[in-house]
Amino acid sequence: MRVCFHGTAEEIALVAGRPVLVLLTARDLPRRRVFELFHPQVLRHPYQEHYRLCADLTETEVSDHA
Repeated sequence: MRVCFHGTAEEIALVAGRPVLVLLTARDLPRRRVFELFHPQVLRHPYQEHYRLCADLTETEVSDHA
């Protein structure tokens, strides 16, 4: 799955600096979904000081004991 995050340099650095993202889901789905970030690309947004991070996300499994 390809996704893009938009934000300031600090916000993008927070997302780009993490190899694994945990997303909370809707009530009818499993509570947590864990994704690994692959092929990140940061682009400068044409307006103000905003950036766009686009990356491939692959769902992965993480044990609750890790």
